[in-house]
Amino acid sequence: MAGGAARELETILDAAVDPFIACGPDERILHVNAATERLLGWDREQLLGRPVTDLFPPRLHHFHGLSLPRYLLSRRKALGGRPTRVFARRRDGVELQVEVTVGATGPDGHERIVFTLRRLHEVIDSLEEPVEHVAGSPGVAVHQETADRLYRLLVENAPLGIFHFDLTPVVTACNERFCDLIGTSKRNLVGLNLLTLRDERIKACVRESLAGRPCDYEGDYRALTTGKVTPVRVRFAPCYAEDGTVEGGVGIVEDITERRRVEAEREENLARLDLLVRSAPVGIGFLDTDLRYVRVNETLARINGLPAEAHLGHTLPELLGEPGAIAERGPRAVLRTGEPQVDQETLSDTDLGAPGPRRWFRSNIYPVRTPDGRVLGLGVLIEDITERRRAEEERARLYREAQEAIRVRDDFLSIASHELKTPLTPLSLRLATLERRLERGENLDPGVLRHARHQLTRLTGLINDLLDASRIEAGRLALHPESTRFDLLVEHTLAGMEGQKGNHTFEFEHPREPISVHGDTFRLEQVVSNLLENALKYSPDGGTIRVRLSLTDDVAVLSVTDPGIGIPEDQQQQLFDRYFRARNASTRSYGGLGLGLYISRDIVERHGGRIWVESVPGRGSTFYVALPTLASVQPALPQVWPDRHLH
Repeated sequence: MAGGAARELETILDAAVDPFIACGPDERILHVNAATERLLGWDREQLLGRPVTDLFPPRLHHFHGLSLPRYLLSRRKALGGRPTRVFARRRDGVELQVEVTVGATGPDGHERIVFTLRRLHEVIDSLEEPVEHVAGSPGVAVHQETADRLYRLLVENAPLGIFHFDLTPVVTACNERFCDLIGTSKRNLVGLNLLTLRDERIKACVRESLAGRPCDYEGDYRALTTGKVTPVRVRFAPCYAEDGTVEGGVGIVEDITERRRVEAEREENLARLDLLVRSAPVGIGFLDTDLRYVRVNETLARINGLPAEAHLGHTLPELLGEPGAIAERGPRAVLRTGEPQVDQETLSDTDLGAPGPRRWFRSNIYPVRTPDGRVLGLGVLIEDITERRRAEEERARLYREAQEAIRVRDDFLSIASHELKTPLTPLSLRLATLERRLERGENLDPGVLRHARHQLTRLTGLINDLLDASRIEAGRLALHPESTRFDLLVEHTLAGMEGQKGNHTFEFEHPREPISVHGDTFRLEQVVSNLLENALKYSPDGGTIRVRLSLTDDVAVLSVTDPGIGIPEDQQQQLFDRYFRARNASTRSYGGLGLGLYISRDIVERHGGRIWVESVPGRGSTFYVALPTLASVQPALPQVWPDRHLH
């Protein structure tokens, strides 16, 4: 091949996308193209004449007693033309992973070894500047025959389709790969005028390259014979004569079917990922290295209380003010240290100082890196766990209540056992005494019988309280209401308890006019008796029990005041619960099952009334019962009482 072939070779090599290196049998570099200079950072004048192994790390210089070029050549047949992955070394010492294809031509005396490289993880796009003509390096003579062999070796073994055209522009040469892509033979392609093609974009690229400007074409080529459609990318570049004028052009054709497929898969995966991010139930965001939002989904936007588009380009302090400045400390620490923050829980009002209802958040912040370790920004996952925390707190509350219920049950069983044994023991003793006297024929002491009867009555009362509590829980406590003189009922109950008052005195104050209610006489008397018994029980030092009955707005109000031990303020609202006993009333000092007030509350409420207490520890208590009178149509409590402990 004459000088034109050498120039064409040089032009083709410099227009090639992949790096190309040619060396002689001594494995010293004879030629490199512009892509090699760009990839490895050398000028070609610096490379010519150097051992080719200088472009690879020292650890790759020898394999099984062979140099790297000879070792790769020995494996050519086994590899079947497939590239070998190795590491190349840039001028600055940085190692790059590349795929190497090695070929050789000519006998040993004139042997030429050709390397083609392709860097992994990188796609080389079109050049922005025109490819300049590079003349042969001074001092390095490449024989014309060598250039011809190199040209044929490169063109015929290139993994891309290559064709050359002149100024006409007619195709003057092409390789077999180009024929395979086009789907026809060289005979049909050589001599083809490119301006006769139907694709106007291809013709525009041909004209641009003949004007000295490289350009790219990408489209779908349909084979004339088979009709097969092949996506291709063509790089058009000018060819220069020795005087620097354009004498033709070269086209390098790449089948981009696989690339299109990969891109389609990538677009599909990105679309799925985008859908996942947008519809995720957790807040997802991406911050750049300036901690400005680049991406945010709707969930995170709702958490921050701003539209998603309002986040883009802004920092947290710009969006949320002082709470945002506090929240930014976490991402800033991750960006500084490179260590992710995992499962950090924060409170909106306590930790961030954000106004409004309390909310709990769980956050994960992690650095997002490129394959070479460079930090692109931060990924942020925020989950609003308010409902979960509230549910956990509710479960904890229910668990505490269950534990308290178990404790109350156990306490009740202990108290009930004690309270039931208390009357049974003296009753058993009295009955045993009566039995012995009857056996001896002695006279019976009426006092013994009275004591036995008293203990039996007490035992009956305890059992009745248990039965009443059970009926209340089952909703089966029966009432038999009728017109009842409530003032006479209270007076009668006081008279019936004269024998139990001990060193106490009763004072009863009531209006002169009768007070009637619609109620169950027995159950209302049970309520009054319970209040009086409690007044006597919890006033161990004696004193006056003041009972007052009044009438206000068609509501009869009974109050029972004692000078006893009183009830702690924080326990007054629980006083009417089943089995409850105030902490200042021990079971040893004060008997009872803790059911009297519980039963009384149910009876009063089922009569349309209310019961409550006012008390000061150490200064006694006053229990109130309010019942609608018989004359009232729609019973209602006076408005002065809503802030009391009503039940």
